[in-house]
Amino acid sequence: MKDVHIIYGAGYGKTAAAMGLAVKAVGAGQSVTIVQFLKGTDADYSVLSQLEDVNFFTFENSTKPYGQLSFEEREEQRAKAKNSFHYAKKVIDTGSSDVVILDEVLGLMDYNIFSEEDIEELLNINSDSKLILTGRNCPDKLKRYASLLSRIEAN
Repeated sequence: MKDVHIIYGAGYGKTAAAMGLAVKAVGAGQSVTIVQFLKGTDADYSVLSQLEDVNFFTFENSTKPYGQLSFEEREEQRAKAKNSFHYAKKVIDTGSSDVVILDEVLGLMDYNIFSEEDIEELLNINSDSKLILTGRNCPDKLKRYASLLSRIEAN
């Protein structure tokens, strides 16, 4: 992966920044795939799928963010997050989109759904797609993959 933008930090606006980059890419004639993790249906940016060159996916169906779910609900959403992650890998591997946004993918590590090594494997895919990752925390090992690293802090 040669073009990786990581947007991370405790501050508000990581998803909004990534979605703005999606609109910018479409305006430049690029195709975009957005895969959203852990958000719940409350954080809905699916309106972007109305743009001709945007594919928006969230396999989760909870009305609450992952951290607010019961154990049983978490297990169900965990399986859906894994499906989303494998779908994202396929999109990156095939190069079917110019830009791939994985919103809150870094949060999969916070909840032990995927490991740092799993994310690293994704970053090592040989692809021409630009990759944008968001999440609160970003381990130093993953930061070295970033061609652009944006940290958003809370006040």
